Amino acid sequence: MLSELQRKNISSVFDVLDTDGSGVITRADFVAVVTRLKSALHHPEGSPQAQSLSDGYLGWWEQIRKQVDVDEDGRITRDEYIDAVDQGLLEDSHYLDAVSAAADSLFGAADADGDGALVESEMVVVYGSVGIDPGIAAGAFHQIDADGDGRISRAELRAAVRGAFASKGPQEPGSNILGNANG
Repeated sequence: MLSELQRKNISSVFDVLDTDGSGVITRADFVAVVTRLKSALHHPEGSPQAQSLSDGYLGWWEQIRKQVDVDEDGRITRDEYIDAVDQGLLEDSHYLDAVSAAADSLFGAADADGDGALVESEMVVVYGSVGIDPGIAAGAFHQIDADGDGRISRAELRAAVRGAFASKGPQEPGSNILGNANG
């Protein structure tokens, strides 16, 4: 059974993905997220980073569609998504691999200087591109930066993204990357 924090985080992920506010997520929503990220991160269509974002996020969509869209209408409601996570979606290695691939593509696209780490300003741009408040981005940055070196590694981002789904308490990695945990 999901904790209250998990439900809030999963609901917040859904809100980010539901770009048109329709109450369902579709492939078009994932395309819109990618378009916003490419624009904010200045990666033109056809660039390696743009292609990686498209591949990562559309791969994530395909895993959600395959595993959650039981009526095969190409639309996933908030309740369907939360129920699927509650019923074991996070234990499916294919789903977790797809989430990790999306996180990896995001990391590669957001790492503006190519130094293998993200700094706070890069995270603020990412968060802003999908409509998340800069204050939440700053708080998330400090939680994701597990070793406190002022930089986020690919491994730290991957752990935080998985933690956004799996963390049951506010002190666990990733629990507050969407601003839902206090502490």
